[in-house]
Amino acid sequence: MIGCNHRPVGLYTSAQATRGKDVYAGMCLSCHVGMGNHTGAKFRAQWNGHAVGELYGFIHDNMPQNDPASLPDADYAAVVAYLLQVNGMPAGATPLPPDTLALAHDTIAVTPATR
Repeated sequence: MIGCNHRPVGLYTSAQATRGKDVYAGMCLSCHVGMGNHTGAKFRAQWNGHAVGELYGFIHDNMPQNDPASLPDADYAAVVAYLLQVNGMPAGATPLPPDTLALAHDTIAVTPATR
């Protein structure tokens, strides 16, 4: 579930999350083996209650670790969409924008039942 002040639930599209899965597999898996730190309790502990823009900004500014901020902005947005999807947040009709400020009021709200 995502709570937000200005948009309906569903901040990304399924197609965007699928693209994010591909970007993650190609650019992230070499350092992030598996999804353990990015799902369930670990994701919830780190990101629950934070703005989606914070997650986007963190990933954009710090990843990949050997060359931060080197991917196209749309790839970072796709990876965030993928992370939201694997944490049980629903897709919508509009792609997640690659913009920290545009996502500042969209809050991550992951319930304990999320795997």
